[in-house]
Amino acid sequence: MSEVTAPPAVQARLLELQELDTALDQARAAVRRLKADPEHARLRARALELEEALPGLEDAARTADRAGAEATEKAAATRARRDRTRERLEAGQGGSKELQAMQHEDDTLTALLDDHEAAALEAMEAADAAESRLAKGHAALEQARAEVEARAAEVRREGQAVTQRGRDLTQRRAALAAEFPASLLALYEQARERNGGIGAARLVGNRSAAAGTELSPAEVAHIRALPPAAVARCPESGAILIRD
Repeated sequence: MSEVTAPPAVQARLLELQELDTALDQARAAVRRLKADPEHARLRARALELEEALPGLEDAARTADRAGAEATEKAAATRARRDRTRERLEAGQGGSKELQAMQHEDDTLTALLDDHEAAALEAMEAADAAESRLAKGHAALEQARAEVEARAAEVRREGQAVTQRGRDLTQRRAALAAEFPASLLALYEQARERNGGIGAARLVGNRSAAAGTELSPAEVAHIRALPPAAVARCPESGAILIRD
């Protein structure tokens, strides 16, 4: 056990210091979590994915638009040719064989026009679909960026609140720490460093709140036999034990 001594009331106040230190540790952990916020990272990754997909959607829309224009132009050219042939046929120009040949050409061009118009319609529908996908891609990216900014703002607000709480706790901690004898405070700090942040805890019955385990009857008897001003240490963790 340590040879450091302090009045029991002063020792008991180490629990207040421990509470402040625990709160400070929690505030620091919260700041670290916010800096590595997984939700913000997820939203940023989603926005980046949408942004990277946009050029492909734009290329697809341009390609589909060109294909639609070409198919429409091709159908228009076939229609014009068919119309010229039909005008000549309806005018009855030429002999029987020539008229028969024009009729065959009209039939052929009409069938071809049906194919070209169907292809043009399909191409235009494909262009409309590609344009729709592009518009949805732009909208999704805009929404994703808004969500990224909203989460970033939320993280900033939370970070500011945690930082302010940390400042307040630090001031309170400094004021309280100044009230302890240097030797007792040094012992507490050493215990905290070696015991994962726990420098002082209660001895409740035969249970050390610092270690979370029950002490042996001999260990408890030894601690209980110490003078009130003697500083007791947890044999398991080394933390200062505050006796009732």
